[in-house]
Amino acid sequence: MKILPVSIFVAPVFTLLFMISCNSDCDCGDNACIDGDAEAIIEEEIEAEVEAEAEAEAEAEVEPVLEEEAEPEAEPELEPEPEYEAEPEEEAEEAWVNPGYDQYRGSLAWQTQATGWFRVEEIGGRYWLVTPEGHPFFSTGFCGVKFEGTATYDGQYHYRDTVTEKYGTVEAWADAQIVRLDAWGWNTVGAWSNYEQFKGRFPYAVIVYTSQTNWADYKPVDFFQDSWAQWIVDNLPNMIAPYKDDPYCIGFFLDNEMHWGLDWHIEAGHLLKDYMEMDYASSAGKRYLIEWLRNRYILIEHLKNDFTLDADITSWEDMQHNMKIKKRNTTGSFATMQMWTGEVAERFFGVTDSVFRAADPNHLNLGVRFVSQLTPSSVLNVAGRYVDVISVNWYDLNEGLADNLSDWDPDYCHVTNDLECHWLEGRKPIIVSEWSFRAKDSGLPNSYPPQYPTLETQTERADAYEDRFRRMLSKPWFVGHHWFIYVDQPPEGRFDGENNNFGIVTEGDEPYVEFTERSAMMYEEIYKLLPPQTEESEE
Repeated sequence: MKILPVSIFVAPVFTLLFMISCNSDCDCGDNACIDGDAEAIIEEEIEAEVEAEAEAEAEAEVEPVLEEEAEPEAEPELEPEPEYEAEPEEEAEEAWVNPGYDQYRGSLAWQTQATGWFRVEEIGGRYWLVTPEGHPFFSTGFCGVKFEGTATYDGQYHYRDTVTEKYGTVEAWADAQIVRLDAWGWNTVGAWSNYEQFKGRFPYAVIVYTSQTNWADYKPVDFFQDSWAQWIVDNLPNMIAPYKDDPYCIGFFLDNEMHWGLDWHIEAGHLLKDYMEMDYASSAGKRYLIEWLRNRYILIEHLKNDFTLDADITSWEDMQHNMKIKKRNTTGSFATMQMWTGEVAERFFGVTDSVFRAADPNHLNLGVRFVSQLTPSSVLNVAGRYVDVISVNWYDLNEGLADNLSDWDPDYCHVTNDLECHWLEGRKPIIVSEWSFRAKDSGLPNSYPPQYPTLETQTERADAYEDRFRRMLSKPWFVGHHWFIYVDQPPEGRFDGENNNFGIVTEGDEPYVEFTERSAMMYEEIYKLLPPQTEESEE
């Protein structure tokens, strides 16, 4: 509320009081006293004058106030914001600059300890192979990089005929393949390759066989026999010897797709069944199994609660004649079978790894190339204590088949989430030692084995390669992959009938361009995963 000034009222009030005084006392000078009617008129005029002056004064005061209220308030002046200066480098958008590679194809983006040999190290939250010069290395390799290619079932070599005419010698062929592999984004020669042509100049991984089993034919081997262990002692060092002094050798696969339980062999069974069916007198494994069961169950009746045996078995002494053991649907039977599989794995990996380390302390033990859908967790638990890298052959199968295979045994790892189970059970980094896709437009039959999906085109095959590769790069446990195989299989079929478009080149030595361009592109993605290196990390 606006307060009016006191001066508006003071003078009129004094005049009025003087007039009243004169009217009451009649002692004023001439004309000072006025009759009553005149006084009333004067009073009314005075009051009107006072009110008019008050209203005029009030209006003079109020109008500016209204004008002030009508005008919008001026916004306070703000301090000018300092101009934003962009960071010199924005991580998310900055193009990664490849610093190049060492002679072993390791990335110069990171330096760690150089030991003179390939090894494994965790860098920036993921596992890497490390080159002899101390640089991170993700192995991108091919199986079967060899001058001969794949023989037909009747012994013909189409690829060898082609490259003999094209290059003349195996040495010239090998020189040309190194140029190709570097250009296409591949840095490793894998299993079943002409290692001698790459020694001392290109990384490679050698496969040897220690289980004395044949992949194609089912034949359980008694790993508890002293004769088997002695065979390993006598032969494994000789298998390793040609490569043990070469720093370009990454390491050794000690077998391929071994039998660890139910698998593609019709007659195959669980390892408990395999060993129980062996002859007691000649099998150290069966003798060990019966003693192991006796220590576990104490009483034969307890064993019978979990398993069905031959009808006439009534004591532990009778067990030497027992040839049948069938599980009952109990938790005890599952636990026993799982533990026995672990016992067999302990024997196998314990012997092979000790002989391997004694013969070659410098190279990596790359495991035994498990079939991804048929790998017991109990075996992975054991393998992880011995090998440096767990190798897994990981093929896509027709819809539903992968889970179906893994369900054959509750101990088998499923392949969901990109072999996460294999990683969690083994706790060692993984190299995918075989994988592949085939496509119809190659013109090859692609009819055997039937369990693999067949894509329509080479573009789809390149897409599938990229998708799987990106998934590997997104998981910290993968340290490499080896594609099966370098050259297409012959259309007539190899020794077992395989006739697939698995190669990156045809038997005419022509590359699948969509594939080679995609693999070269993906190779550039690998070492972007490395964190920036600080001075501390270089020490």
